[in-house]
Amino acid sequence: GDTIELIAAKDATIYYTTDGSEPTSGSAVYTEPLTVGGAQVPEPTSGQPLVVKALAVMTGEDGTEQAGSVYTFTYKAPDTLDGYTLYFGQLHSHTDISDGTGSVEDAFEHASNVPCLDFLAVTDHSNSFGAGNRKTGEVAFDQIDLGKDMSSLSGEWASGHAAAEEITEEGTFVGIYGFEMTWSGGFGHINTFNTPGYESRNSDEFPNNPTGHVNYYNKLVEVEESLSQFNHPGTTFGDFADFGYYSQAYDERINLIEVGNGEGAIGSSGYFPSYEYYTRALDKGWHVAPTNNQDNHKGNWGDSNTARSVVLASELTEDAIYDAIANHRVYATEDNDLSILYSLNDNVMGSIIGEQ
Repeated sequence: GDTIELIAAKDATIYYTTDGSEPTSGSAVYTEPLTVGGAQVPEPTSGQPLVVKALAVMTGEDGTEQAGSVYTFTYKAPDTLDGYTLYFGQLHSHTDISDGTGSVEDAFEHASNVPCLDFLAVTDHSNSFGAGNRKTGEVAFDQIDLGKDMSSLSGEWASGHAAAEEITEEGTFVGIYGFEMTWSGGFGHINTFNTPGYESRNSDEFPNNPTGHVNYYNKLVEVEESLSQFNHPGTTFGDFADFGYYSQAYDERINLIEVGNGEGAIGSSGYFPSYEYYTRALDKGWHVAPTNNQDNHKGNWGDSNTARSVVLASELTEDAIYDAIANHRVYATEDNDLSILYSLNDNVMGSIIGEQ
């Protein structure tokens, strides 16, 4: 029932598609607002996106057509609580693959026995992969790619994923292996999940300046299934240029933000809340769900305090957790078993709701 209105320059013709294909001058012509679920635009299924692509074309004085850029608009149908369960876990931790204590196998084994912990993501610093600190020699930067399976080139990357797969027992506990992309100098750190490969801050493609930061955002967009999290925003590590660089494409790849981080007891000097940065990110247009992670460097993966990131998922599997993250069905808690079911007008948390 919602309508979509497209606007272009005066006298331009707008062509559009709703099936994901690129619009051309032979596509459907926009003449009036499109009604979702009507004859022109299909009704999106729950939790799945509707993608509208539009192209403006103008005829010049010499009779030739001049086309603008293709714009992509993504809409998601509100979701309901039906068929979902709450699962508690951690989405930020380290091992001796980078700058933590203990092996990745130790991390998953320990976490799998922690009460009120259904999943753990180990996210070692990617600039440590292939650096000779564990199992392999250095991987050349021109071989590293987020969209490329890096398991045959980096022993660290391969062993991390193998350990996650080994510990995973669907319905009981899920191990996840991702990575943390870090820059010094106050931009910020980003955890990235669900990618075949990784990137390194030491690559010339991602220097510690606005060009390098935007290049990384663009790389995330290239890998369509990728998911990312703004880590521990604040004065210590950075606030992502005050959450600048917003675009809808980037917004669809960066899904989470930590509102709590640290291995210390809740309320102690080793625990760092950052709620005000969450609201600032929302004010800048980002659709990000809040998480609370221990960022373990000293062991005790999952039980160094009672912080938890909670996902509302269809089942306890890696894919279902990723689906919850992609659709922002996530909340943060400082209590390890606080169960809350959020909804608004029967739409579950994470739903993007149009004006009513």
